[in-house]
Amino acid sequence: MAAPTLDLPNLLRSGTLSVLLSSNPNSEVWRYFGKLANFGEVILQKQSKVFCKLCLDSGNFKEYSCHVSTGNLHTHLQQNHQIDTKTKSHAKQMQKLTAYFEGTSRPTQPSDEKWKLGREICLWFCRDLLPFHTVAKNGFQNFCCQYGITNSSRSLPDEQTIGSAALNDVYNLTLGKVKAALSSAGDGVSITLDCWTDNYRRISYITYTCHWIDDLWKLQNISLGTSPFPHPHTGEAIAADIQQTLKNFSLDGRIFRVTTDGGANIIKALKLCGLQRHPCLAHGMHNLIKKDFLDNGTEDLKTCSEILKKIRAVHRSLLYKYDELSSSATKIKAREETSETEEILALDDQYDTMLLDENCTGTFTTLKRDVPRRWNSIQTMLTSFLENREILLPNEIKAAIEIKKVLEFFEIATDVLQGSSYPSIHLSLLIRSEIVDRISMQDADSDLTKSIKKTLLSHLEHQFPVTEDIVCACLLDPGMKRLTIIETYLAEKNQSKLKFLMQMCKSYGTPVRGATVHKEGAENDVKDEPKTKKKKNFVDIKNELLKKHSLVIPDESLDAEVKKYLLVAISSEDVLDWWRKNEYGFPNLANLVKRFLSIQVTSAPSERAFSTARLVVTSRRSSLHPLKVKKILFVHDNYDAMLDI
Repeated sequence: MAAPTLDLPNLLRSGTLSVLLSSNPNSEVWRYFGKLANFGEVILQKQSKVFCKLCLDSGNFKEYSCHVSTGNLHTHLQQNHQIDTKTKSHAKQMQKLTAYFEGTSRPTQPSDEKWKLGREICLWFCRDLLPFHTVAKNGFQNFCCQYGITNSSRSLPDEQTIGSAALNDVYNLTLGKVKAALSSAGDGVSITLDCWTDNYRRISYITYTCHWIDDLWKLQNISLGTSPFPHPHTGEAIAADIQQTLKNFSLDGRIFRVTTDGGANIIKALKLCGLQRHPCLAHGMHNLIKKDFLDNGTEDLKTCSEILKKIRAVHRSLLYKYDELSSSATKIKAREETSETEEILALDDQYDTMLLDENCTGTFTTLKRDVPRRWNSIQTMLTSFLENREILLPNEIKAAIEIKKVLEFFEIATDVLQGSSYPSIHLSLLIRSEIVDRISMQDADSDLTKSIKKTLLSHLEHQFPVTEDIVCACLLDPGMKRLTIIETYLAEKNQSKLKFLMQMCKSYGTPVRGATVHKEGAENDVKDEPKTKKKKNFVDIKNELLKKHSLVIPDESLDAEVKKYLLVAISSEDVLDWWRKNEYGFPNLANLVKRFLSIQVTSAPSERAFSTARLVVTSRRSSLHPLKVKKILFVHDNYDAMLDI
C-alpha cells in the first residue's frame, strides 16, 4: 500500500512543520539545514532530504539531497540569506591551525585530521623551502605510512591542495599574527627595503623588513613581505608601494627610520613619502673599496688594478677550460687517484678545501671570483689566490698581501654591523674608529700601502659618515659615552653631550605609542582580560607594576635626568639588558633608546630575504607564480618570529 501523499503547503500554513537541526554540527552550515518534521517528528517520506530552516520560517520550501555537497548549502545561504557560513567555518578551522604554533596536540576528530595535516605539511615545506610536489614522492608517502602519520597515501593531501588552499590558510594565519605583533610595536619602528630581480623570468620583487624594541627590551625582527614589483622602478612607483605596504600593516606615521642602499629611485621615493633614510653602511664600505679604491684609475693604484685584472683572467681561464686541464692532469698524473684530480680541477665551490691525495699533507683551496655587488668578495678572492701562490709572481704576491692586509678589517666590520638579532647602530662609531686607525699612515708602510690608505681615508667620510643618528645611538650605550670620535663630532657642532641629548629627547623622546604612562592621581583604564592567556611570571608582573606606579619625570626635570645618566659609570653590559634594568630611572632617554637602537645600520635583513628567494625561485621552480613565491617567503621568514611573539 502506497504511503499517503503529504500536503506540505497546508501543513506549512498550519504551523506544525519545523526543521530539526543537529545538536553538535561539524560545520557551520548545519546550523541552518536539517530534517523536516511535523509536530516534532521526522517525516519519513522526506528523511532523505535536508531543508533550509530560514526558508521554512519565511513560508517557503527549499530541499536538498542528504548527500549534497556542503558547498551548495553554503552558496544557498550566501545568495538567499546573505549569511557567509564559509567565513565562520574557516575561522574555526584557523583556530585549530593556530594551535600548531602553540604546541598543542593533534586534532582528535577524523574529519579535521586531513585538513590540519595539509596545513602542517605546508608549514613544514615553507619553513624548509621544499617544493610542494614532495608530498607526491613515494619516499615521503612511505615515511608517513610507516610511522603512523596516515593510514594510506590516500589520506595525504595532494600537491594542489598544499600549494593553494593550505598555503593560503597558513599565509593568512601568519599575516594575522604579524599584524597583531605590529599593533603593540609602538611608534619607534624602523624598516629596511630593497629591490631584487630573479635570474630566470626576470621578475622583480621588493622586500620590507620591520624592526622594533618591545616592552621586554628585546629586538624584534619581522618580514613585511617580498612581493612582485613590476617595472618601471621609478621613485613614484616605489613611493606608492611603500605607502600601500605601510597602510596594509597599519604603520602609517609610525616609521622612525628606513635603511636602504644609495639607489636614487629609492631615495626619491622616501622623500615623496616623507620618511627619513639611514644609509646602509655595508654598501658604503663596499663602494669605498670597489669604486673609490679599486676603480680609482690613478697611477699610484695601477699595480692593484693590474693584479686584480690578472686574477680574474686566471679564474676565467680555469673555469672554462676544465676539459683541457683534466686531460693534461690525466697524462701527467696517471695513477689510480685520477678521479680525485678531476674533482680538484673542477674547482667545485661547494668545498672550501680538498686533500690532493692520501699521501699529501697540503690542501687545495678553490679559487673564488669577486662579485661586483657582493660585500667583501674582493677579500675572498684575494685569500683564495694567496693560498695558491704558484699562480702569481713574487712581486704580485707581495702586492696582493698588502692589499688584503689593508682591507681585512672591512670584512670584520661588515660581519658585525649586518647582524639583525642585536642592535648594531651603537657599534658604528667604534667600528669606524678602528677603521681609521687601521688605514692611518705608518712609517713602515710601503709606497703601495700608503697609496691605498690615502685613497681610503679621503673617501671614508662620504661612504661612512658620522651622522646625528649614529652619535645619539652611541651615546645611549653606557659603555661608549666617552669615545673620542663623539667628542670630536660634538666639538665641531659646538655642543656638549648634555645639550645634544636634551635636544634629541625633545625632538624624538616622547613616549612611544602603546606605552603606558601613569601620573600620580591619574585614573587608570582597566582593559578586559582575554578569556585565555598564559600565566604571567614574576618579571612580567614586576614590569607592569613598575609602569603603573613609577613617577614620570616632567619636562623641566629632563636636564637632571640627562646629567644623572652622563654620570653613570661605563658599563660593558649588553646595552638592551642595561636599559631593561634602568629604564625607570631614565624614562625620557629610555624612549629615545627604543627608537634609535631599533635602526638597522645595514640593509642586510633585506639582502637575506633575497638570498632565501633564490632558494625558492630555482631552475626547477622557475615557473612558480610570483604571488605564491610571496606567500612562501612570508611564512618562511616569519615562522620563528611567530613562535616567539
